[in-house]
Amino acid sequence: MKPLGKVLQQADLISSEQVEIALKEQTKVAGLKLGEILVLHGWLKQETADFFSQEWPAFVEHKPKQPLGKYLEEAGLLDKHQITTILTEQPQNKLRFGELAVLKGWLKPTTIKFFLENFALESQLHQQEEISNNHRSAQKELHLKMVVPQQNNFKISNPIEYSVFTFNSGEQESAGLGVSSLSTIELFKLDEIASCPKALLAEVQLWTDGQPTLTEKICQLLAQSPDRIAAGAEAAIVNQVVQTYLINNWETQVAAEHLQEIYERMLLNQQCDPLSLLEMYQQIWQEGELPTEDSLEQAELLHLGLIIQQQDKLKLGNRIYQAVFNRNWVNLELERILAASLANTTISPANNLNASNLIARPESRITKRFLILLAIAGLMVCGSGLMFFGLNVFKWLQVEITFKRGNVLLQQGDYQQAIAKYNNLLKFDSNYYQSWTNRGYALAGLKEYNQMLESCTTATIINPEAVYAWNCKGEALYNLKQYQEAIAAFDKAIILNSKDPVFWINKTEVLLALKQPDAALNSINQGIELLKQIWEVEQKDANAKELAIAFSYKGKVLLQKQDYEGSLKAYEQALKYNNQYFVALRGKGIALQGLKQDDQAIGQFYFLLDHHQLTDTQKAEVWYYLGLSLCKFQQTEKANVAFDKALKLKPNYQPAKRGKETCAKVITKITNS
Repeated sequence: MKPLGKVLQQADLISSEQVEIALKEQTKVAGLKLGEILVLHGWLKQETADFFSQEWPAFVEHKPKQPLGKYLEEAGLLDKHQITTILTEQPQNKLRFGELAVLKGWLKPTTIKFFLENFALESQLHQQEEISNNHRSAQKELHLKMVVPQQNNFKISNPIEYSVFTFNSGEQESAGLGVSSLSTIELFKLDEIASCPKALLAEVQLWTDGQPTLTEKICQLLAQSPDRIAAGAEAAIVNQVVQTYLINNWETQVAAEHLQEIYERMLLNQQCDPLSLLEMYQQIWQEGELPTEDSLEQAELLHLGLIIQQQDKLKLGNRIYQAVFNRNWVNLELERILAASLANTTISPANNLNASNLIARPESRITKRFLILLAIAGLMVCGSGLMFFGLNVFKWLQVEITFKRGNVLLQQGDYQQAIAKYNNLLKFDSNYYQSWTNRGYALAGLKEYNQMLESCTTATIINPEAVYAWNCKGEALYNLKQYQEAIAAFDKAIILNSKDPVFWINKTEVLLALKQPDAALNSINQGIELLKQIWEVEQKDANAKELAIAFSYKGKVLLQKQDYEGSLKAYEQALKYNNQYFVALRGKGIALQGLKQDDQAIGQFYFLLDHHQLTDTQKAEVWYYLGLSLCKFQQTEKANVAFDKALKLKPNYQPAKRGKETCAKVITKITNS
C-alpha cells in the first residue's frame, strides 16, 4: 500500500512541498498522524483525510462498483447539493459526471482522472443513462408545448422559449449538407475538433439560418475549443458558445461586434426614420408575421437581416437576432426615443442633477483600481428624458449611441478608439461632461495621467456637481502622486454623494499612500458599512466581490498599523465574500508572516500557486513572499529557488533581489553563531 502522502499527491489534492513540511513537523511532534497535520494546516478537509487514511485501502482492495459521485462525497470533495446539481444538468449538457465537476471548478481534471483510474464505475453509467431517458421523455412534452400548427406551417409559439430550444441533431444531419457547408467544415477544421462535424455545423446553422458573418464567428469560436466535441454534445456546446460569446452582454462582447453594428444601423439609419423601423419590427413581433409590401422600412429590415421573407410573408430573422433584438429590446428603444422627443429643449443644472440621481449603481469588475468602474457603466444612461439644445431627437440619439459605443470600447480596453468616439461626440456638444469624464478614464488606461486630469477637470468645470468627474479627477491626482489634492477631490465627491462606497475606498488608498492608517481605517470602515447596506438589499455576486475588495483594503490598512491579528481577520472576511480574490489570499499569507506563523504562511502561498490561475506578476509576488517565509523556516535552498522563480517571472523585481541577499546574510549569521 502506498504512503498516504503519495496517494494524496497522485490525486492532486496536496503538493509535494506540503507533504514535505508535514513530514518534517511530524518528526517534531510525537503522536500526530500525517493526515492530522495536513488538516491542521488547512490543506485538507477532515473528511478527506479520514477517507484516504481509513477507507481508501479497503476500497482499492475490493473495488466496489459505486457511482463516482458516491466516492467523491465520502471523500469530502463534493457535497450532496453539488452532486444533485451535476446529475440534474447532465442530460442537458450531455457531459460525463466528472467533466461537469471540472467545468464548474469544483475539482481538478487530475483528481477526477485519479478516481476513474482506481475504480470501475459501471453503475454511474447506468445512472446517467436512466436520467438521459427521463430527460428525453420530458423533452418530448416540451416540444409539444412549444411548437404549434399554423395553417400549413409550424411556428414557435413563444420566442423566449425558442431561444433556448434544443433541436434534434440527428434530424439536422440527415437533412444533408451542401458543398458550401463542407467547405466551411474544411475551412475551420471542424472535423479536427468534432466527432460529427456535419452535425456540429447543422447546429450552428440552426442558430444563424446561414447568415455568413454569424456562422463564421461561431465556427471560429468552436475551432478554439480545447476539447474534442463528442457525438451527441453538439447542441449543448453550440448553445453554450452562442449564449456566452454572442447573446449574453452582447453590447460589450468582442465577438458580438456584428450585433453592435446592426444596433447602430437600426437606430442611426440613413434610409428610414428609426422610429418607423422600430414600430414595424415591433408589429412583426406582436403578430408573428406581416404580408409583404413595397416599403422602405420593410426593405431596410430585410437588408439588416432582422426579418426574412417566406413566400409573401415577412417573419422574424434567425434565432440569434431574435434573442438579442427581442420584444423587450424593441419596447425599451421605442420608449427611449419617445421620451427624448417629449423632453425639454434645454439643460439646466437641476435637470442634470435629477438625471444623475436616476443613474443606477452598476456592477463593477475586479481590478486593482476598483474606483474607476462605477463611472463607466453608470454614465451610459446619459439622460433618460434629456434633450439637447439645437439637436432634434435623432441627433440626440446619435450622440447617445456614440457615447455608449465609446463606453463599450473603454470596457474592452480599446482606449484609443474609445477616446476617438468621445472626441467625435464632443464635436456635437462640447459641454457633454460625461464624455469628458469617461475620456479621462480612457486616458488613464494609456497612463496619460496629465491629460486625464485635464479632461476630468473640464467635466467638473462644466458641471461642478458631476460626482464621478470629481472621482476621476481624484484618481488622476493620485496617479500623479499629488495626494493632498487627490484627498480634496475625493472629499468633494463624498460631499456630493456620501452614500457611494467607492469614494470612501478611493480616499482610503490615498491615505495609505500618505501613511495615515488611523484616518484610512475610518474611511474604509465607512465604505464597508455602505457596502453591507447594499448587500442587505440585494445579495448579488458583484456586491460580494466589492465587499471582498473593501475588506482587503481594511486588511492592508491594519498591516500598516502592524495589527496582524486584525489584518488576518479582515482578509479572512474578504475571502468569505470571494474565496478566489488574489489580493485577499496573498494578504492572508502576509498577515500570517506578521504573526510569525511562517509554517502556515508557507502553506498559504503554496495553496495559491497550486490551486489558482495567476498572472506572471502575481506568481512573482507569491514566490517572493514564499521565499521570505522559507528563509525564516531555515529552508535556505528552497528560499533561493523561490526568489529565483520570482526574478525569472519579473526580472527587475527589486524586493526579490533584496530578499535573496538578506536571506543569505541571515543564514550565514545563524551558521556562524
